[in-house]
Amino acid sequence: MKPILVMTIVCVSLFLKTNITNAQSNCDDVKKENEYLKKALHISTPTKTVTTANIDFNIIKLEGNTKDQSVTLHMTFVNHNANEAIQYYEIRAIDVEGNEYKGENRSIGSSGSRNTLYTDTPVKSTVTFHKVLPSVKMMKLIHIEFLYEKPSNVEIEFKDLPITWK
Repeated sequence: MKPILVMTIVCVSLFLKTNITNAQSNCDDVKKENEYLKKALHISTPTKTVTTANIDFNIIKLEGNTKDQSVTLHMTFVNHNANEAIQYYEIRAIDVEGNEYKGENRSIGSSGSRNTLYTDTPVKSTVTFHKVLPSVKMMKLIHIEFLYEKPSNVEIEFKDLPITWK
């Protein structure tokens, strides 16, 4: 009788140990996935959003490079229409002292200044402004014009954007 009881206890212990080990492993995987999703959410959380022509234009950050004396605007676009092409036309930024900067090095996704925006799918975009001194702490206005077919060209403005210098 005792050997059966001992054997049962050993089997139950092994079963519990295996399940606890698997649960711990699954828990670690879930923790890693949660950390990844938190970082992805933080990275792509907009600081400001403008919606026009059923497209969300989200500012992620305005980042300055002290060595290059440049500022890069990081955005995402989310199109709530059917798939459509959009193209940068003219981009300007004006600092609080009234200095104006022309937007260069434009990209929408992996393309240059023109790309297709797919329905409800975020696409990253960047624009760089050169010859911006590190003493500039804020852009008073960023004005962007796009060539867009429906309903017509699109213009958006963002005001009072702080620059994070690195």
